[in-house]
Amino acid sequence: MVRMRRNPERLAWIVLLASFFTCIGLVVAVPLAIRHYILYSCVGQNVTLEVQRGPLSATLPGRGEPVAIEQERDNVPERTIVATEATRGRLVMHASRADNPVVVAVQLYENTEVVFLSARSPRFTNSPLPHKIVLEVRSGRVRLNVSDDDGRHTVVEVRSPDGTVTLAEGRYEVTVNGETTEITVRDGRAEITDDANHTLLLGPEERAISDGGIVGPLPAARNLIVNGDFQVPLDAGWSSYHEEREDPPGTVNVVTDEGRRVANFYRSGVNHAEVGIWQKIGYDVRDFTSLQMHLEVRIVSQDISGYGGCGYLGSECPIIVRLDYKDIYGTDREWLHGFYTGEPAEDWQTNWWAEQLQSDNWHSYDSANLMEELADTPPALIKSLTIYASGHSFHAMVTDVELLAQE
Repeated sequence: MVRMRRNPERLAWIVLLASFFTCIGLVVAVPLAIRHYILYSCVGQNVTLEVQRGPLSATLPGRGEPVAIEQERDNVPERTIVATEATRGRLVMHASRADNPVVVAVQLYENTEVVFLSARSPRFTNSPLPHKIVLEVRSGRVRLNVSDDDGRHTVVEVRSPDGTVTLAEGRYEVTVNGETTEITVRDGRAEITDDANHTLLLGPEERAISDGGIVGPLPAARNLIVNGDFQVPLDAGWSSYHEEREDPPGTVNVVTDEGRRVANFYRSGVNHAEVGIWQKIGYDVRDFTSLQMHLEVRIVSQDISGYGGCGYLGSECPIIVRLDYKDIYGTDREWLHGFYTGEPAEDWQTNWWAEQLQSDNWHSYDSANLMEELADTPPALIKSLTIYASGHSFHAMVTDVELLAQE
């Protein structure tokens, strides 16, 4: 110290150089820190829990006891456990943007338990990071629709007792049954990693089974429907029609809803009208043991003389699915399933094949095995599939239409 006082020039140079290098460090470090924050900072997504058939059971983080969820709930916190028994629901992940786009929708079937671990999106548009969602499927069955958003990829990580599945944009099904996990890719790409760090890539219409090791790729059930996700124009595979007693006619076109292409059925009017799409199939199914119908349905609104339901005769549902087939005896037959919202008038008929839904939510429908359900008149030839809206005023949507056949 005495030397420094005797040599003030040296002390001045030390102070000057230290200040210089500190300034240089700040000039370099601050922009790098800002750049890193802009590129890699993330925010939580808005996650909605929709109740399709309640109540659902939800255990919130930090609380030991589950609570019953009867109505839709927004801003579901991370690490929430959702369980179903004889109930159904959906977890819907919205990217953190002003227009609130849907990037992932997770359909929860009966007897399913899922842990929502995280859902993050980049804070700034300049970030190269994808939207990322992490889920744990402890038991049961889920369907996932994964959508990219405005040029940004979406990545979903699904954990199970048998390993991890990483999903890109597409449509998938994951089933956890005891010690076995089955992954099916309808459309998209999946990477499966087991506990031994072995990996397997799956493409469209492939599946794999993981139970300590990975078995696959295996063929998925054959889908007999063309363009059931409406990714190409409606006239690819489908023909449309409309019938009405008076104008205006009903319309059907393809629109985007929650990041998916859907068939949109609409009419605002009085008296009976019908609008639909149909597809010729012409497939011999006598060698198949399983035949199952799947589709996603949303009924935005309906009105038949101020009521819900399916009209006086029970035949005017806002969405009806009709499968025309020829049985093994050569007789032409049909299988029907309808969907409606609201309450019908007291003297109106409700057919056994019509199902009531909550309005304005997406619902996933899976039929029973039709080869067993129709065992008295077993299908031999599937002739065609028709999906139509019937009534006075209606607005309904369908997508992910599949007729899955398995030998």
